[in-house]
Amino acid sequence: MQFICAEHANTEPDLAFAKGDIAQALRLYMWNTALSEALYGPLQGLEIILRNKIHQRLSAAFGTCWYDAPGFRDTSCAQATRQDRIVAELSFGSWVGLFGPKYETHLWRPHLRNVFVNSPTPFLRKQAHAALDEIRLLRNRVAHHEPILHLRLAELHWLILDSIGWFLRGNRRVGGLSRPLRRGICVAAMTRDDSHCPRA
Repeated sequence: MQFICAEHANTEPDLAFAKGDIAQALRLYMWNTALSEALYGPLQGLEIILRNKIHQRLSAAFGTCWYDAPGFRDTSCAQATRQDRIVAELSFGSWVGLFGPKYETHLWRPHLRNVFVNSPTPFLRKQAHAALDEIRLLRNRVAHHEPILHLRLAELHWLILDSIGWFLRGNRRVGGLSRPLRRGICVAAMTRDDSHCPRA
């Protein structure tokens, strides 16, 4: 494990972020891993609820093979051919793509707007797409083991929790900042004297 961390930390971006300090680069790499782990649960929860809500709504409107309906065949929805695997096989990016501009009229207004039962009012398609696409970029960085320390982690974490809440009746926010995230944000700010940061 130490060898793997050292190999990853001893790269140009990591060393630049740590100002050439290899030991600091290693510490930051380990914190980056811890932060990614802390974000995995909320990201997973959002991805599952998003795809299930969309699938339920579009199944009710177009049938369980909604992805075979006109207007879907030119999208990545066609990549999963087995009806029982469509929900599990489509990427997060494919689901987020359904909130793109070309779906404003025949998907968003009559169908997808209604899956957000607890969103702000008014709530536009471009707002939903912007939020979910920003989360998609974070999700991809986490999934591909890329650096996230330079991102607005607290803001993005709340955006994930708020987005989950948009699908749940009677809830506005789900949970809060976990201890690994609170401490990781201190590290991300390059705080060398971290006596004021919460202990892991």
